[in-house]
Amino acid sequence: MTSTAERYRRFAREAASRSAVYARWAHDLADDPDAMALIDTLPVACRQPVLILTAARFTGLSPAGDARAWLEGEWDAVEAVARTRATQTNDPRRSSALVAALDGIRAPIALLEVGASIGLGLLVDRYRHRYWRGAEVESTVEPVDDEPDALELDCQLGDGVPAPTHRPEIVWRAGLERRPLALGSPDDERWLRTLIWPEERDRARQLDAALRVAHAHPPRVMAGDAVDGLRSAVADMPDDVVRVIWSPAVLVYLAPEARARFGELARELGDVWVSLDGRRVLPEVAERAAEILPGADDDFVLSRDGRPLAIVAPHGDRIERWAAVGPSESG
Repeated sequence: MTSTAERYRRFAREAASRSAVYARWAHDLADDPDAMALIDTLPVACRQPVLILTAARFTGLSPAGDARAWLEGEWDAVEAVARTRATQTNDPRRSSALVAALDGIRAPIALLEVGASIGLGLLVDRYRHRYWRGAEVESTVEPVDDEPDALELDCQLGDGVPAPTHRPEIVWRAGLERRPLALGSPDDERWLRTLIWPEERDRARQLDAALRVAHAHPPRVMAGDAVDGLRSAVADMPDDVVRVIWSPAVLVYLAPEARARFGELARELGDVWVSLDGRRVLPEVAERAAEILPGADDDFVLSRDGRPLAIVAPHGDRIERWAAVGPSESG
């Protein structure tokens, strides 16, 4: 079994290209037996580096500060946050991959997002999606009502990746989240902002813009478990539309048997199931992707009904490769 210190050292290596602050903190904590002993008092799910580092920042640690000293002096506060919060990063950029996956559907859609956090991913049709190929914009999917000040999300397309052109016609939307964050709650919105890594200022601006859209058009997010609550959530969806279940980067937090059960239910209850996961999260998708989208183990795979569609950057800002056979049209 991988030790907590090894997890933090691996995270430090992986984080270095995104955040020098997080890389430094994770490395320092991994080298401090006392810090590791504190973190190891938490349940395994609460020990993950992003959660602990975010909890430290949420309780007052500045980017210039010493993470080891902070955990030693403020452990009670950090522990309380780590036990009650989750890494509910709500990155609106992932909705660009959803637009691509739904591009062939020319019928009204009911959208249910699983792991919806505060609900920003449900507002996919209220963002302006610009798809780039190199230095040129290949296509633009305009927001509903052509809002001039809509949040613009840029997505880079790899060679051979088709450029989406159609805005999904969403007539019903809701989210399912074990512990929903409350739109308008200062603490919940501050938690979302703190989940953004210290150097990622563009992401912070995007989050603020998406929150403004959400305040103008509040999405509905229901409390419920991804597996046990799915049937009742789908029961609220209208029958005369294409029922889409969307699970972006959430299934990794479920046990393997729960992931398998979720996949069975999503295909049974919905008309279309779109998921964005690490390559190894869904074995069925991984097996098929190995044949038509070979790549690295840390790739994220966009899939539809268990069939791999594309290799996508974890936060949705790049669609790197597309499978030769895309989704069939629905509706």
